[in-house]
Amino acid sequence: MNRKQQEDIRLTQYLNKLLDEMPLNEPSPLLTDRIMRAVQADEITVPQSNWQAYRRKAWVNGLVATAATILLFQLGIIHKIMNIDVGIIQITSYIQHLSELL
Repeated sequence: MNRKQQEDIRLTQYLNKLLDEMPLNEPSPLLTDRIMRAVQADEITVPQSNWQAYRRKAWVNGLVATAATILLFQLGIIHKIMNIDVGIIQITSYIQHLSELL
């Protein structure tokens, strides 16, 4: 185990110890009542006009994402992105070869 890993383990152990020693704060006694009132009042209703706007926005976002995907496929950018790792491996092997020569 190298020095960096040992430091990380010590830091994790230190933070865990601090968390274990931290005092717990009690929630407000009214918290449960407020939550239950909100649930019973069913405040999570969405007005119809907002629902229609939400659906329209979802459709627009979907169409934009589809158009962008088709454009990327046509330009061949997806293929280049998928093959970035090949270029990185080639550069890495080149650097390694150079370092062996030096």
